[in-house]
Amino acid sequence: MRYGILIAFVLALGYGCQPESQQNLGNDISYDTTAVVNEGQKIAKATFQTLSSNLKNAMKEGGVEYALQFCNVEAIPLTDSLSNHHNVSIRRASHKPRNPYNTADSLEAEAIKQYIDKLETGKELQPVTYADENRITFHAPITITNSLCLNCHGKVNEDISKENLATIQELYPNDQATGFSMGDLRGVWTVRFPTTHFDSTKIDQLKK
Repeated sequence: MRYGILIAFVLALGYGCQPESQQNLGNDISYDTTAVVNEGQKIAKATFQTLSSNLKNAMKEGGVEYALQFCNVEAIPLTDSLSNHHNVSIRRASHKPRNPYNTADSLEAEAIKQYIDKLETGKELQPVTYADENRITFHAPITITNSLCLNCHGKVNEDISKENLATIQELYPNDQATGFSMGDLRGVWTVRFPTTHFDSTKIDQLKK
């Protein structure tokens, strides 16, 4: 369908968490978990809206093929520009990436594994926060909740048209992002904050 590649970005963020107010997860970094989750949600939502609105315009201009080309060239630079704007690191990571740049690192892979395990046992998926090195990390799940996503990420020769598959293979010769079904985990949002992002002068504002 014509809007399949657009809907591929319209994935549920799986929030709905009320975390503990304080955590201390090593490296002597103490932080307000609620503030981290609130800020992570806000930044992930803003990134999603920017990507989806730009992709929608590409769809109107040239259909699925043009949207795929747009995504191939512009999605990462758009995300990087928002990282710079918010002074954080933002990315979408997956265990089955389309673009190798989005391959999950070891910590993201562990978060993805835990989310998949929870899905299989029917547990609610909630954001994850932790501290490592000199940064604070936020993860939130990206799940496939709209059947139109399967036009680009579903089963080959069943959900994905031959034309769309040919374009995907041309642009992403090492693509792994097919074979998904409704409700599957597509990956995670990752927002990594410098610890100074949550200093005492900012924390009240970030809670709003």
